[in-house]
Amino acid sequence: MGMSVPANMEVWRVVLLRRNACEFLVFEADSTLRLPTVEIPPFSRVALELNARIKTLWGLEVYSLYPVPSVDASQTARYHVVEALPFGEVTPETARWISLCEGGDFLFSDRSDIAAVRTWLASLSERNANGGLRPFEKPGWYFALKELVQDAVRKIPLTLNGNFLQFTAGTSCSLIRFETNREAVWFKAVGEPNSREFPLTILLSSRLQDYLPRILATQPHWNAWIMPAVPGIPLSEAEDPSLWSHAARDLARLQIASVEIVSDVLDLQARDVRTETLLARVQPFFALVRTLMEQQTTSTPPRLSLSELLALESNTRDALLALQREQVPDTVGNLDLNPDNVIALPQSTVFLDWAEASVGHPFFSLAHLLEHRRACERNPADRDDRLVPMYLAECMKHWNLSNPNRILCLGVFLAVFAHAVSTDAWRDGSALRDSRLAGYYRSLTRRMKSYADRLRSGASCISEMFC
Repeated sequence: MGMSVPANMEVWRVVLLRRNACEFLVFEADSTLRLPTVEIPPFSRVALELNARIKTLWGLEVYSLYPVPSVDASQTARYHVVEALPFGEVTPETARWISLCEGGDFLFSDRSDIAAVRTWLASLSERNANGGLRPFEKPGWYFALKELVQDAVRKIPLTLNGNFLQFTAGTSCSLIRFETNREAVWFKAVGEPNSREFPLTILLSSRLQDYLPRILATQPHWNAWIMPAVPGIPLSEAEDPSLWSHAARDLARLQIASVEIVSDVLDLQARDVRTETLLARVQPFFALVRTLMEQQTTSTPPRLSLSELLALESNTRDALLALQREQVPDTVGNLDLNPDNVIALPQSTVFLDWAEASVGHPFFSLAHLLEHRRACERNPADRDDRLVPMYLAECMKHWNLSNPNRILCLGVFLAVFAHAVSTDAWRDGSALRDSRLAGYYRSLTRRMKSYADRLRSGASCISEMFC
């Protein structure tokens, strides 16, 4: 339990509960107490790493609840609530369990530790008194969830074997993979700002069942659902480059099949990136970007000038009007088509994670897939160049496109704009207050300019857009 921490590790202190949250674990040193400290890799899934490290360090099976919000601006330590599963009364060496009620009676080497415990308890008590507890805020929820999952898989029939991996932990969100006597199943719950993913997933799974996992059960009060694990590999791990082409083909088929449900999808608050919506956002977005460019304090990358922004605004409007003239129907899309969430099977593809489900021109989703392919390529020489032709071949069976490759180039350019204006952050003033968000929008605008420059130079195929 040494306190020296490698510079490349994140440090979390843990409020580790047991016995219906009556006790928590502390370590003793020099007549004082301190909370358990866990080091995990940066930018990793916190719940997954915390659970694994606690088991490795102290032999305790646990599940994570959520981080404790900081109430002191000077506080640098991060705290997370975790609960032990009742698989034995393990007590690590030099540690002991003390009552939550009596925690304040002991001397802690860092007063932030007991302050974090008190902050968590006060928040839990207040929200419980007001009837405002979120689904995963009160300790003990895992045990009710386990019964819910077992009931859902019993009809298959499957039996949980006790092993699980928790990927996400929060007061209103959760992602857990449960092992069974055969294939695994997933439990997912979503909260704000992604609560729309629950009804969207239920709708899309029922209407586009060939391309999404089957839903085994739902828990509407939690915005949650249970689904079987898909027996394929993530596209990001695919060694066979042809699987990317198959995914593009199946994306086109999904989009073609979705035309008849776009109004239902929009009713569930999918991202509206229809051409007419985007046209209405061109002028206000570029007005914001001009302000953000003026606020830039660094010389690199260079600001875009007023004349460059005016030209880019005009290019964006013209490109949208060109798409509109093609009269391609709006389809369901995904503005976060991450290849980790695209599962390749031998004869088909399954698409996961619809938090960024959208309705608009189908080529926007393909543009995201193409961008990810570039990022994932190990050896561009091994690329399967059938990806775009296979996608377009499916589209051409249903839609009459005058110059599909040129239109796809416009789609790549406009996909960046659609992504930028699909949420409210650019309109509600956040970008003017948050320097990181302002930098993000400036970066997106520079990407748009790069694509616009290639279009003006005569780019007519994807290879020329991505050169």
